[in-house]
Amino acid sequence: MSIPLHQAARRFDSGIFLKEGSSTEVEEPVGYAHRDDYYAFGMVEGGSCRVAIDFREYELSEGEMIVVQPGQVHRVADAGDARASILFVDSAFVDSPARQILAEYALCPSPFRLTGALRAELGQLFALIARRTGGPEDDDSRRIVRSLSDAVVGMIAEAVRKAGGRVSAKRRHVEIVLAFRELLAGDERIVRSPSHYAAALHISPVYLNEVVKGVTGENVSGYIQSEILLRARRMLVYMQQQIGEIARTLGFDDCAYFTRLFTKRTGMSPTSYREKYLG
Repeated sequence: MSIPLHQAARRFDSGIFLKEGSSTEVEEPVGYAHRDDYYAFGMVEGGSCRVAIDFREYELSEGEMIVVQPGQVHRVADAGDARASILFVDSAFVDSPARQILAEYALCPSPFRLTGALRAELGQLFALIARRTGGPEDDDSRRIVRSLSDAVVGMIAEAVRKAGGRVSAKRRHVEIVLAFRELLAGDERIVRSPSHYAAALHISPVYLNEVVKGVTGENVSGYIQSEILLRARRMLVYMQQQIGEIARTLGFDDCAYFTRLFTKRTGMSPTSYREKYLG
């Protein structure tokens, strides 16, 4: 078993899709864990719900929004009585400035509250997108939907930037951390040595540690461990590999050391963690 990956090219031809309504009015929400190769922008218009993203649950209430990044494992934990609109946008259709803001948001992700005026404006744009995607599509319709989607993503990115309090650090430091995260994400097997990533970024290990700790509150070694353990959690819950095999895949020749590290950081052994989630 592997974590299902939903791909924009297979799910919607235009690369943009809008789902709206309540759990009683639309198709059953996706309750199983999966990943997308596109962005999901969810706005709660009434009621409340719970969503799980990379093993953290978030409760959203009326007027709040959350952004799910490409590659994050997520599911609807409890649809509750929420009325919501969710805009799915192919990563290729998110421009660089918005992508940068959303990447910074991912450093400290959480629901954020929209102003009444912004909610009204987004509601109008969502209605236009729904109308344009609800019938036969042609080149003109796709172009208009793309423009409307660009406006929505731009407004959401602006709201994220103005929310403040998420990342209060120098611009250069944030850029280094984002580049560091990108290196981690691109490694099939994460290297546990901070020096490896410092060299790749052409800075000293001491400076990298200072920057990462200043932006995230965690030193480089701890941040690397967190990323490794996130992958371990995913593999334990969503794959059928033995724990020793998972340890080797993650770069641990000593399974006992992997088990001790996992237990220390999560409060339970890999076996107990798997049993808890597969219960």
